[in-house]
Amino acid sequence: MIRRLPLLLAVLSVTIALSVLIGMAGPAAAEGDPPAKIGIRVIYAIKDATKSSDPALEDIRKELEDLPFSKFRLLDRLESDVPLNSAVELQFPGKQSISVRFQGIDTSKGKTMLALQLAVKPVLNIEMRVADGGRTLLIGPPYLEGTLILDVSAKLKEK
Repeated sequence: MIRRLPLLLAVLSVTIALSVLIGMAGPAAAEGDPPAKIGIRVIYAIKDATKSSDPALEDIRKELEDLPFSKFRLLDRLESDVPLNSAVELQFPGKQSISVRFQGIDTSKGKTMLALQLAVKPVLNIEMRVADGGRTLLIGPPYLEGTLILDVSAKLKEK
């Protein structure tokens, strides 16, 4: 499992770099775009001899098993309808917060992608694309004896 960490970090770095480069082009934001339902979950993860996972995280259990942690607990969650060019913010432990801004819809490659600006204040600010109904997991800042993992999901709302 320890060997996976450098690979995971390398893949995450490449993904963030590509997301930033792709994000520079910017989506075609139309005034009539429907709002997006943005979800944010803050997960506390630690390395321990025994494995356990909060039942509230069952839907992403497989993805969490690939991470270099053994215990996962949901600390907080937020789900909100976010209009175009608006943001939703969630405070999490350590006087930090995550902000997700819905920047528009990108259909340039034949697939509906939601353009998001994600800021983990005060350390990270990236632009990314998430498939309609998709999610991304980000390994966040250290917290207590573990690490916070941020699960960000986005889905277009019907008009």
